[in-house]
Amino acid sequence: MKQSYKVPAPGEPFDPSVYRLGLPCKRNHLWADNVTIRVIKSKGCPLCARIDALDRQRKRKAKDPVGVKAKAAVYIAEYRKQNGRPSRGKHSVEWHELRSLQRSIKQCGSLSVARLVHNQQLEHWRDHPDEKRKYYSQWSAHRYAFKYKCDPAFRRHERSRNSERRVKDRGNHTFRFSSEALTARFAQFDNTCAYCGSADFLIIEHFIPRAKGGPHTLGNILPACQRCNFSKWKHEPEPWYKSQPSFSKARWRKILMILGKAKSPVMQLPLL
Repeated sequence: MKQSYKVPAPGEPFDPSVYRLGLPCKRNHLWADNVTIRVIKSKGCPLCARIDALDRQRKRKAKDPVGVKAKAAVYIAEYRKQNGRPSRGKHSVEWHELRSLQRSIKQCGSLSVARLVHNQQLEHWRDHPDEKRKYYSQWSAHRYAFKYKCDPAFRRHERSRNSERRVKDRGNHTFRFSSEALTARFAQFDNTCAYCGSADFLIIEHFIPRAKGGPHTLGNILPACQRCNFSKWKHEPEPWYKSQPSFSKARWRKILMILGKAKSPVMQLPLL
């Protein structure tokens, strides 16, 4: 029987997580003076619910005395008799024969179709190593392209590596930092452009340009949109930013504070 039907007798304690006290029901089932037990979930009287359920069951039996399950069993038996379909019950002879066959196959060590195909592919690659090398090269390229498009953290990490290589080619100072540190730097600006506040296509921006000797260190990295990055190019940050229509004193102070330049010259090169 369901939990909601186990009604405590009048005056007995009840589970407050299942029942609550309420006004008398339509059949006046009282638990105490002028109060009755109500089910919290259905907000109804459990005794009334049980009486209504028994009434519905009585009506169904009167309308269909044989029952739906009995009719279904008769129909299935006739269908199997006409079509000759064997029984799939656990205690049938066919079921035990099938289980015995499965155990025999398992004991013989037979492989699945997928495993046989895989082994055949490995044998082919052992005889043709060039095809294996070409396949894994194509698979690696597709995986890299998919991850580059779908994973923003991986995309930032790869762009950071490319930027580090270009800075080294110029002979500037570099200091390798983790992708977690780069993600934290972007999060400090709420994953928006540090200059204009846009969130479209953010890329790595060197506060002191590479052409001015700017290093590739975390103290010189900002998130920037593509428009601001291309517009800034090799200009010095302070005069360029103050000439922009998106200039904001609050954002400028935030940039200097995060980069640690609030009390030092703006163009001082960071080492870390």
